[in-house]
Amino acid sequence: MDSVQIKSKIKEVVGGMFDMEPGTVPDSKPFTQMAKYDSMRALEFLAKLENEFNVTIDPDQLANMATVEKSAQVIEGYLHAH
Repeated sequence: MDSVQIKSKIKEVVGGMFDMEPGTVPDSKPFTQMAKYDSMRALEFLAKLENEFNVTIDPDQLANMATVEKSAQVIEGYLHAH
């Protein structure tokens, strides 16, 4: 899976969480600037990504996953490690 595919799947997850079309989810806008984003949404995001990509992400990585772009980088690291 390449970075474009990873970003696309992340945008689908984010779009579903925030009632947005995946194509309108920006790559670099911090999730904390989105309406309804809070710590519970962050944990939900983490769980959905783990399920989508079949990986276990260290919760400490959330700080490094503030945008679609940064989340994709973290996910790529997990996918390439396995």
